Order: sequence, then C-alpha cells, then structure tokens
Amino acid sequence: MYGFPISAMASKPAQATTHPTASTSSTEKLALSESEKQSPSYPDTPAPEGGLRAWLTVLGSFCITTAVYGLSNSVGVIQPFWAQHQLASFSVQDIAWISGANIFLCLFLGVQFGPWFDRFGPRWLLALGSVIYLAGLAGLGFLPEDSSSSSSGVGITSPAGLFALLMLLWGVVMGTGAALCCTVAVSVLAHWFNTRRGLAAGLVFVGSSIGGAVFPLILRSTFGTIGWAWSMRTILLIVAVLLAVGNLLVRGRFKGKREYGALDLRLFRQWSFVWTTVGCFMNQFVLIAGLGMLPTWALRKGFAPDTTFTLVAVVSGGSGLGRLAAGAISDKMGRFNTMIAITVLSIITAFVIWLRVETYTMWLYYMFGAVFGFGTGCVISIGPICVGQLTVPARFGQFYGTSYSVVSFSGLLCIPLSAVILDSLGTQGFVLMFGGVLLVALGAFTMARWAIQGYAWKWNAVI
Repeated sequence: MYGFPISAMASKPAQATTHPTASTSSTEKLALSESEKQSPSYPDTPAPEGGLRAWLTVLGSFCITTAVYGLSNSVGVIQPFWAQHQLASFSVQDIAWISGANIFLCLFLGVQFGPWFDRFGPRWLLALGSVIYLAGLAGLGFLPEDSSSSSSGVGITSPAGLFALLMLLWGVVMGTGAALCCTVAVSVLAHWFNTRRGLAAGLVFVGSSIGGAVFPLILRSTFGTIGWAWSMRTILLIVAVLLAVGNLLVRGRFKGKREYGALDLRLFRQWSFVWTTVGCFMNQFVLIAGLGMLPTWALRKGFAPDTTFTLVAVVSGGSGLGRLAAGAISDKMGRFNTMIAITVLSIITAFVIWLRVETYTMWLYYMFGAVFGFGTGCVISIGPICVGQLTVPARFGQFYGTSYSVVSFSGLLCIPLSAVILDSLGTQGFVLMFGGVLLVALGAFTMARWAIQGYAWKWNAVI
C-alpha cells in the first residue's frame, strides 16, 4: 500500500531508500498470490495522489472523524458529569469501563470491518455505521440527568439501570457505529494516496482534534443551561450533519477480493508488524487515558473544575496541529522516523514539563496540555500509516483491522487502570506511569524500524 511493488519483494535484505517507504525482506513481507495480482479487482494503476474526487474523500473522512473521534475525545468532560449526576454512587474506576467499552469496540471490531471494507468498499458500511452511531446518541438524549433517589432501586432510573443504559448506548451501540465509520474513514485513504498519504491522514485526523476541542466547550456551556438531555440532542444535530456530509463525499476506487475477508494470523509472523502493533498499543493507551483522565488528574491536583474543560480543548487543539504536521513531515522524513522522533518529544514532555505542573503555574499547566496534545496527535495519526506501510492498498483494511484489534485492548483497559493508578500512586505516580508507557512505545517502534531494514540499522534511511 505504501509503494511496495511486487518486484521489490526479493530475497535479499531490504535496502532503505529516499522513497517515503521502505521494503522488507522476503521473510518479513507477505506477498500477494499470483491470482490476486491478476485479479481485475486489484488496482494495477498508481494512486492518483490528488484530484477533486480524492480531496473530497479526504474532506468526507475529516467530517467523520470530527463527529465520531471528536465526541470520543470529549469523554474526559462527559465522564465527570456522569460521576456527579447519573452515576454519582459509582467509583471513577467503574464509570471508566463505559468509555473503555466504547473505545475497545471502535478499534476491536476493525478486525472484521476492515476486511469487509476490502470486500465491499465504503458506501454501505459507512451508511450502516452512521445509522447505528446516531441511534445510540439519540438514545442518550432520553436519559434522565440524575438517578432516582433510591440507590437500591432496580428501575431504569436507578443507578444500576442508568449504568446499564449508558454502557449499552455509549459503550456498545456507539462503539459499534464508530468502528464502522472510522474504519472506512481511515482505510479509504489508501485508495487515493500513496506518497502523500501521510498528509492526507494528517488532514483527516485533524477532525478528531477539532471535535475534541469544540464538543467540550459546547458541553461546558449547555450542561449548566439546558441540561443533559438537550445537550445530547444538540450534539446529535451537529454529528448528524457531519456524518451526512461524510456519506455524500467518501468514495472508494476499487474492491478487494473475498479472500481478504478472513483473519490472517500469518500477519503476526512479520516482526515489523508485531513491533508496530505494540508501539501503536502503547501510544493509544497514552492518548485515550490522557483525554479520559486528565480532567480527573487536574481535579486531584487542585485545579478548578472550569480549567479542566479548557485543558481538554487545549490538548485537542495541540493534537490537531500535531496530526497535521506529522502527516506532512512523515511523507518526507519517513513514517517510522517521524514516529520515533515524536515519541521522544512526548517522553521529554512527561518527565520535564508534566512533573513540574502545579496549581500556581497555570502557564505550565496549559503549556503541558498543548505540547502533550501535539505529541499524541502526531503519533496517533501516523500509527495507521505505519501499519499500512507494511502492505499493499487492497489489503490495508485487513492489516489495519488485525493490528488495531490488538490495539483496541488498550482502549478497554487504559482508563480503568489509570484511575486505579491515580488512586494508588497519586498524581506524580500517574505521570511516571505515562512516561514509562511512552518508553515502551519508543522501544517498539525502534525495533520495527530495525526489522524493516532487515536488521541492518541505517541512521539516514527514510523509513
């Protein structure tokens, strides 16, 4: 998918070049069969790298990520609202499983939805995902703002009943719809871009940062004025418009063969694939736990509640700049090279800036948010591109889905685990945990880069 011509899959060790991608050796690369190469559904023409149809597809994918990922990134301000109202009798760790389920399903279901995209293209999958997602969001608008006064009640307005409904609507229904929508939004870029795919992906993922900045500010205003139900209906209207535009604009160029629909465990024989998946897992852990738990961390640190809404917006704004910059830089510098460099920046941010944040250093508080957001935005936008660099366009959905089915477990576990760590180790231990996870990510992507080169390290290779 990233400029891996079949002729490049020779038995000799991979040679790094100035091309934005680098080939693996024959022991690392899973080549297409002869029947697949000769199939009329396999794209034998290069990606257009632009044009009206291509950029309209980018715009459509941007709208999808703004709506879906943007709202998911706002869970840091929605979760504390649940803790103060509908789920006031539950611990933070228990509530975190709702948002964890949403993120887990969004990523894990890609293991099947990715191959479905390879088979059938984007149109019907995107339409189905939009309907499911909007149905879950509409259901949230009918939930009461507070649970019934009797904590022992068993009705739908009891704490247990509301927990079950939030898990169903936000966790399961919206998580499933998000999986369909976002798998299409990411995978379809491989149909239109090769050497400029980093830039295209950066533009698309800026949408999640814009949504993650705008939705919290909207909710900050509406929660206190029109309440929970009408806040959700306001968000529903915005999301519906964005998904409608996405459905109109996103188009694919080809459909893959049916053989791509099966889960191929042979992908895990490819060490570059394994290390890339581990690195994406760790980076996803940091991003989701950061967005989900930063407001809670700030409250524990002693910051005023109003500042947490602003912090989430600052982090999301920085993330948007990072996603855009990383996409453009990675096309020139190399995707894995960029990933390694930005992970180093994130580690420095955690250990040098975040550890020094105090209530009397508000400027450092927001500076940390911007730099942390920039770093996480970079690595998250490049993650799927690094996975895609290991395959060809017609199999991108399968590679992406298989990798991110593993990465999805970080979404399920990161917020509950982070809540436990915050309670057990305090605010400083929480920061040190993040730094440790980033160090593991750095090691994983370094190993992936080494594996792609056939274990012959070249410092100046563009990979």
